[in-house]
Amino acid sequence: MILGEPAFSVQPNRQALRDDSRFLCFDAGRVLLADAAGGAPAIPTFAQVRPLPDGIAPFELAHTDRFALFCPHPFHGGQVPERAGLRYYPLHVFRSMPYAEAGLMVSCWHLWAWYERNRFCGRCAHPLVPDEAERALRCEGCGLVVYPAIAPAVIVAITRGDSILLARSARSAFRHHTLISGYVEVGETLEHAVRREVMEEVGLRLGALRYLGDQPWGVSGSQMFAFQAEAQEGDIRLQESELCEAGWFRRDELEPRGRTVSIALELIERFRTGTL
Repeated sequence: MILGEPAFSVQPNRQALRDDSRFLCFDAGRVLLADAAGGAPAIPTFAQVRPLPDGIAPFELAHTDRFALFCPHPFHGGQVPERAGLRYYPLHVFRSMPYAEAGLMVSCWHLWAWYERNRFCGRCAHPLVPDEAERALRCEGCGLVVYPAIAPAVIVAITRGDSILLARSARSAFRHHTLISGYVEVGETLEHAVRREVMEEVGLRLGALRYLGDQPWGVSGSQMFAFQAEAQEGDIRLQESELCEAGWFRRDELEPRGRTVSIALELIERFRTGTL
């Protein structure tokens, strides 16, 4: 299973803050979560975090068809402190959370990080303010409207018979073997981006591309578009500035994946089980 909440929406709908609303507080790559006895932490409800410290104004961040998600106003500052039953976890804790909770948290992080990086107008340098009618920031100086940024990216399961190509990044903190991926550049189609990334990073030409699906990946503010393709004959030529290792792995060499929160792990597991 991969992350993605069908009922999730970021469009403001002016829901009232209730005890069963969820309340997220992010701080330097950490998130405040509610401890769960014998289980994974969960997004806290407003009842679990209130009363809020002085100076914190609740801000409607998003909503599902079941509840709204709030956070401290991104431009007013303030944090909810740790206390009994509440503590800050590294953001990567989402990998151990239930899928629905993990998807909501990561998507809210995507939106929160966008607010954090867009305090001032890039055209006239005036402060930006949240728009009341839509999820956007508006400049009261020149009228510029800024919308949340989503970076399109591609990922591809490259196969050759009964083997799949896996690689390790030379720069990422994620040290496990995974699939070839990269961002779509200006003027590219998704298919062209796949072929370019594969040629740049491992020097292989691909046959026909098969589109498999997509996933919101708020960790990097991306939308991941997944493909599968058979590699043509040829040796791997490693782009060492991007990858430290790449090679072919047979199905029987792959370990079962208990959780597949990312589309990369999902595709690797599908290949292992013969369902890709």
